[in-house]
Amino acid sequence: MTVSVDAFIPTIPGRYAWAFPAANFSHVLSIYWGHFMDLLFQAAGFPDRRQAVVENHFPFFIVAETGERIPTTNPNEVMVIGSLEGAACFPFRSKAQKHRTGLQIDITGTEGVLQITNKLAFQHKEDNSIEGVNGDGVSLSPISVPDQYQSLAAPHLDASTQDMLYLYAAYASDRKNGTSEASNFMDAVRQHHLINQIVQTSEAFFNQRRGQSTR
Repeated sequence: MTVSVDAFIPTIPGRYAWAFPAANFSHVLSIYWGHFMDLLFQAAGFPDRRQAVVENHFPFFIVAETGERIPTTNPNEVMVIGSLEGAACFPFRSKAQKHRTGLQIDITGTEGVLQITNKLAFQHKEDNSIEGVNGDGVSLSPISVPDQYQSLAAPHLDASTQDMLYLYAAYASDRKNGTSEASNFMDAVRQHHLINQIVQTSEAFFNQRRGQSTR
C-alpha cells in the first residue's frame, strides 16, 4: 500500500497553523497512516510483527501568506513493513509531497492479484478503481463492485461523501443491533498504541545504526 498526499508539505496556508505543533498529533503518521492501516487491519487482521522508518524531511513549515518559517518535528514520510495475523506480509508507505500520486493497494493471494488505485488518496470525487487477474491471466482487468456492497449508492454524491454515508450507516446499524462491525473506541485506542510503537521502533532502529557507525 502506498499513499501520497499534499498535506503537511513545506509551504502551508496559515489557516492550518493548528497542525504545526507536534503535540497536536496532526501529521502523516497519525492521520493518513492511521486511516489507511485501519482499513488494512479491518480487512486482513492486525500486525503481529513490524519494523518502521519515520522521517521528517521538512524541518520547517513555511506560512504561505507571510513566509514565516516555523520549526517542526512532525513526520512527513512513514514506511512500515511487517506480518499480519495469519503470516501475510505487508509493506506500507505514506508520504507528503506537492505532486500527489494518490493511492495504490496490491493484494496478492494464492489464486491471483487485486489492485486498488485512485489518483487521490483523500477527498476524491471518483471511487477507487479495482482490477484483478487470476488463473492463467497475464494482465489486470477491471472488476465491478457487487451490488450487495453498494446498498447506499448515491450517484449524485461524490465518492468521499458516500464513504461518510456508509460509515454513519454502519454506526447506526451497530447501535440498533448491538453489534460492533464498525470501528469503535477500543479500536482507536489500539491504533494509537500501534502508532506509538511505530515511532519507538523507528527510533530504536536509527539509534542502533548510529551506535554501529560510531564504533
